[in-house]
Amino acid sequence: MGLPIFFILAVLLNCAYSGDVQDLKTKDLVHHQTVIGILGEEVYLHCLYTGESNIVLSSWNRFDSTNKAKKMAGYKPNGTPFSRENFDIPASNTNLTVKVNVTSFDQEGEYTCVFDSEEDGTKDTTFLSVIARPDVEVTSKKEVVNSTLYHAVTCSASGAKPKAVIRWEISGALPRDDIFSVNMINPVHPNGTTSSISVLRFPLIMNNESTVTCVVEHPAFTEPKRANIEVETFVSPVISMKTVFVQEGGEDFQEVICTATGGRPHPNITWILPEFKDTPPVQRNVSKPDSVISSYRFPSDPYEGENISCVFSYMFLPFMNTRTSTLPIYYLSSLRLIELDYAINSENQTSLALVEGDTDITIRMDVLGNVPSYKIKCSREGQPLPEDVDVVGNNLFIRGPVELHFAGQFLCQASYRRHQVSLQFTIEVNPKVLLPVTFPPNVSVNLVENSDYIHIECLASNAVPAANVSWVLPQEINSTVQSENTHHNGSYSVRSVLTVPSCIARKYVIECIVDHPDFLEKERRQIALPVCAPPNITLQSDVEWDSGIAYAWLVCSVQSQTPAAAITWTVERDSIDISSSEFVMTQSEFQQSHVVVAQSVARIPIYSHAGCTVTCVVEHRGLEKPENKSIVLPFLGPSASRVFLGEERLDTDIWHAVCEYSGVNGVKPNISWVLPDEDTATQETPEFEYDGIKVEVKTIHEFELSQYEGKDLICLIQNKLGSDERRTIRVPKYSISSIEVLNETTLDRRSHGQNEHRLALQENLSNQKILLRAHGNAPSYKTTCYKEDGSAADTMDMALVFTDPVSEQDAGLYICHISYHHHMAKVLIRVDVTSEETQHMIFIIICFSSATAITLILIIVLVVLCKSGRSHTSQKKNRTERESLAALMQDPRCPERPVIPGTAGPHYAELVHYSIVFDVKSTV
Repeated sequence: MGLPIFFILAVLLNCAYSGDVQDLKTKDLVHHQTVIGILGEEVYLHCLYTGESNIVLSSWNRFDSTNKAKKMAGYKPNGTPFSRENFDIPASNTNLTVKVNVTSFDQEGEYTCVFDSEEDGTKDTTFLSVIARPDVEVTSKKEVVNSTLYHAVTCSASGAKPKAVIRWEISGALPRDDIFSVNMINPVHPNGTTSSISVLRFPLIMNNESTVTCVVEHPAFTEPKRANIEVETFVSPVISMKTVFVQEGGEDFQEVICTATGGRPHPNITWILPEFKDTPPVQRNVSKPDSVISSYRFPSDPYEGENISCVFSYMFLPFMNTRTSTLPIYYLSSLRLIELDYAINSENQTSLALVEGDTDITIRMDVLGNVPSYKIKCSREGQPLPEDVDVVGNNLFIRGPVELHFAGQFLCQASYRRHQVSLQFTIEVNPKVLLPVTFPPNVSVNLVENSDYIHIECLASNAVPAANVSWVLPQEINSTVQSENTHHNGSYSVRSVLTVPSCIARKYVIECIVDHPDFLEKERRQIALPVCAPPNITLQSDVEWDSGIAYAWLVCSVQSQTPAAAITWTVERDSIDISSSEFVMTQSEFQQSHVVVAQSVARIPIYSHAGCTVTCVVEHRGLEKPENKSIVLPFLGPSASRVFLGEERLDTDIWHAVCEYSGVNGVKPNISWVLPDEDTATQETPEFEYDGIKVEVKTIHEFELSQYEGKDLICLIQNKLGSDERRTIRVPKYSISSIEVLNETTLDRRSHGQNEHRLALQENLSNQKILLRAHGNAPSYKTTCYKEDGSAADTMDMALVFTDPVSEQDAGLYICHISYHHHMAKVLIRVDVTSEETQHMIFIIICFSSATAITLILIIVLVVLCKSGRSHTSQKKNRTERESLAALMQDPRCPERPVIPGTAGPHYAELVHYSIVFDVKSTV
């Protein structure tokens, strides 16, 4: 009885292991019950079958008035798609999502999506609602109502379904009821659409916003549609009225111009004019986009003193402005003589005295009045003027020479149209008196410049007698004067040359004075001496390194007029002059035209002059006192150093000891290594970088770990300033004691003293790993594995990896090494490969063997109990029972093999041992 029960149990376990029971999903449809389509556009009808039945026929159907289905699109039983009218081909026979072109309101209605399978059918209905998007248009026009100008803005949303809603906005707000009025009509068209028309009216004068917005709301719009239109708003113009004098065709006119600029709308300009005279005025009107101009041109004489008005008004607006201008009234009050150089006395200014033989005489006259122009005519003794006498402008010009018959009564008249004034004056001609012959000198002043001085020449030439030339000079000017006299053809020339510096610090004016008997007053010539432009002084600084020492490189440049400036240097620290300190100084100069550039260069070691104030002192004649430019040399800063071991890689045995120094003291140190077991310091080629007076130095010593492991390396930093520094770093000492296999394994001890870790991998399973752990103090490890035949194995980090599905070829002995530089340890791993079916069979055999063993034990116990209760049973019956017991104790692996007396115990023990061996096996 026990054997069939356990066999059935094993079969049930196997069935539970091999399969799962799956549930069938229920049929379902995903669709939209209502879809809105816009006339003239495309819309999608969605219907998706999510069931598991095999769909043989699917379609979109529409039923007519007789309830007859009309297939619009879908898939036939043979899988062929079809469509008609405005339907496209659906996506698939289970996804009837289809694009429909909406071209008519007749397409509105119910559409049924149908999915037919071999067992049953599934369907549902979608209602397609067709709407029409309105066309929006905004127009504006002006209207006159009760003598008031209105704006009528019309907004139409035509051809809409359903009816569109129209509202107005003025600057983002609803229009005010006291200014704006809205009329709305909604005519319906035969095709079922509606046109909404809204008219917004408002008086132009009461609206101050130029933009009107029509807002249309409709389901076809994702958001309200806004249409703007610009309307006129009243803007007061800038009005002006002016009168200008115009001459045209030999005639004089007064033109009155009225202008309205920047107004909206343009005003009308009307005139209020005086009564027309013999010559009527001429009107001109000019209209521009931004202004209106109207003008009248009046002849000057007949309209003097008349009032002219222009009126700015609007036809339908209550605004009116009037400007009035009075045309000028002209007059001439007098004609008089001016600049009376020839008047006989100041009391009688109309009597002039001329000298016989004089030439180029001008008698000046002045006209008093406000006439725009006038003409002057003169006569002598009622007769025309002599031949050499003319009227030029306001002057009477006598070319000469003056003769005695020029004397007489002169009459001059100035006139403008009907206005006229007169002037009478008398000219007397006196005979010429002969005096001693003298000639005044010709006075001229010339300047000659060179690089350092200016030579000013004052020349009085061709004079009789010789003129006297002298100078007026400030005392503080350093100057020299050289004079010479020359005689030629009876005349004398005096030449005096003044030499002064080419430029001076202050502004001075000197005078050359020429005295001669023909001069009523001394002739003076003033000359302004040029002022030196102040020199342009620049002080530039930089830091340069030479032989490991930082120097301040100072360049003092002075651009000035010639001569070149003198440059000196001073050095101070805390108000103590240390100019005796040694530093290198060079000076150069170069000249271009009258500009010279002087340069002085100072080269100062910073470590000995840190924090000092270095001053460039400039002296030049253009400066009243020396000018200084100073700069403070950088202060010394701290220094820092460190030593560390650089990053090393496992694929190389080279380590790096790095020593870094950073200092702000203007001196580069020497860096060397003091290595174990060596008496002298080792020099390495350093890397250094300068930044101002800061220097950064780095030196790297390469070595193998085994060379200095556990020993000290010393970086020796020696400064030229006399300070030494030592930095020590210890090279770590590493070890690897053993390797641990983290997977569950069994340990086999071999005769040669090495242990093997035994484990099993599952067949046909990929990405299996055997994890390892190294016992040691190394920061990282390198893992290498290979099979006993020498072929390489894959590793990842510290793991033996089987990326491909495992097969029997992967079984065998693996040797894995874990190393860090010259430190190394190894482990032996014996890999077995088992299949999933073998594991199941082992499980069944274990269960079967255990059940058999328990059954045998129970039978033995029952037999023993029965034997003790039946002590008088015959020997034949005992023999039969022993044979039955022996048969039960037979090895199940060999059912046909006879049982040898005395061997049942060992066979049973072997069976139990077998089950224990399989129980301790493991799988990665």
